[in-house]
Amino acid sequence: MGKKGNNKREKFTQPEKKSKLPIIGAVIVIGIALVVGVKFMSSQTSEADSKATAAVGQTVNYNANEKLQQVKIPLPKVENGKVTVATLTDLKDKKFTWTEYKENGKRVPLTAIVKPNGKVVVAVSICEPCNGETFHITGNQIVCNVCGTTWDLDTFKGLSGGCQDYPPEILNYTQNGDKLEVEQSVLNAWRPRV
Repeated sequence: MGKKGNNKREKFTQPEKKSKLPIIGAVIVIGIALVVGVKFMSSQTSEADSKATAAVGQTVNYNANEKLQQVKIPLPKVENGKVTVATLTDLKDKKFTWTEYKENGKRVPLTAIVKPNGKVVVAVSICEPCNGETFHITGNQIVCNVCGTTWDLDTFKGLSGGCQDYPPEILNYTQNGDKLEVEQSVLNAWRPRV
């Protein structure tokens, strides 16, 4: 047999060389899926972070062994349809404030909170099912002073207690210099969720 016969025999006796294209394709698809997954996960922010437009410029470590109560500040000023809920100066010092909006027969208790990442959240200061209006911070948790329900301070997701589905309702606000302002129309229209 000549060279031609050996080539035919090798075709049938040698293992077939498999293409590496399916493996390379699978690695590329998995890589793309990982990149998309990481992008998606990193873009998921809590409602608290998405509405936190101001920051105090530093992170805060709340002590897990101490209760930081809300600090009462004067009634907010109302000017040109905007309600000044707090100032960054107050929040840098106090971290957690309480005030109330009272206009046109409407009363809405309000709070401003510096989250551990330094971002500021403005919210209605009510645990609606139990009607508690004051809270304290212990570690990375916000706690209702009436019923003891706890929420994660970063995400406002319920952790324990009977009112977990009703954390302080986070409000949109704007920063005007040192002032944190909520639209007066939002407060006038606010109604409890339960």
